[in-house]
Amino acid sequence: MMSEKSRKIPQIVILGLEGSGKSTVLNRLLFGTIAEGQPSQSTCFVNVKYGTTILSVIEASEETARESPYFQDILGEIDGVVFVINSQSLRHIEASFEYVFTLFDKIPQKTSILFLANKIDKPGAVPFPDLLQDPAFQIIMDDINRSVSIYPISAKTGETFYTAFDWIISRMTGRTPLREDVTPKRVIILQEGGVPAFDYIFDASGEEHDSTLLGGLISALNIMATTIFESESVMDVVKLGAMKMIIRKVSGWSIVLFVGRDDSESKAQSLAEEILQAFIEERDRDPTKEMPKQVKYEILRKIPEIAIALDQEPIKDD
Repeated sequence: MMSEKSRKIPQIVILGLEGSGKSTVLNRLLFGTIAEGQPSQSTCFVNVKYGTTILSVIEASEETARESPYFQDILGEIDGVVFVINSQSLRHIEASFEYVFTLFDKIPQKTSILFLANKIDKPGAVPFPDLLQDPAFQIIMDDINRSVSIYPISAKTGETFYTAFDWIISRMTGRTPLREDVTPKRVIILQEGGVPAFDYIFDASGEEHDSTLLGGLISALNIMATTIFESESVMDVVKLGAMKMIIRKVSGWSIVLFVGRDDSESKAQSLAEEILQAFIEERDRDPTKEMPKQVKYEILRKIPEIAIALDQEPIKDD
């Protein structure tokens, strides 16, 4: 058993069936991106820096989790468990929840549990609402004594990835991780091809960049990334003077969030995803709707951490 003194670093276990994407999840935690074709290991122990929080992460194979007495001891002392599910097939989803039930009694009730419905970017992925109706998952969620949540994510593209990990880290540490370490300067949302569709400057006194030129730069960087790595990867972070550009891509849209050079990248990526999701929801309601500054302001106000950074004075259109 581990002493309280030795457990200063929060410990988290990543579990899932073969093909669920555990190694891809770990790669994104470690590097902010993924490595194609990296073979899985039976068990992997590594420390991960998530903003300013250090996590001790264990990725374990199905066989290790089921059969290793040593791992059973670890599972009884862990702070958080992440179950990765391949959402591409109902059969895999059902098998995943059956696997979870074989371990459920070994996980203390105080341990936070996060389910990642992975690979939502893949064609034919099971719709998230259908996954939620799985009877086994309903039983798990009905356990009022446990802290459990589930997020649809893509470990490959990063969609909703950091939002999900924000949830479990906040439960493990008792605080919202790193929100105060990000100061948004500007946000630009681009259509396919790098055409700007949304542009908002938080700090008008700071250096301004031409959004059209930036759109061309970002498009060129991502084309280069795809060519070099021969994958669907995109550049995640580009440093630019005293700031850095956090770049995310979801459903054909790209977002660039300018933050301070030393700000938390993982937190900025999470905020960028939330802004882009709010924008997409607004566009889906009315694709023809114009977006003057007041509308952009209202979209950004939906994200509590971003709302803090907005001026409280009435917004006037340019």
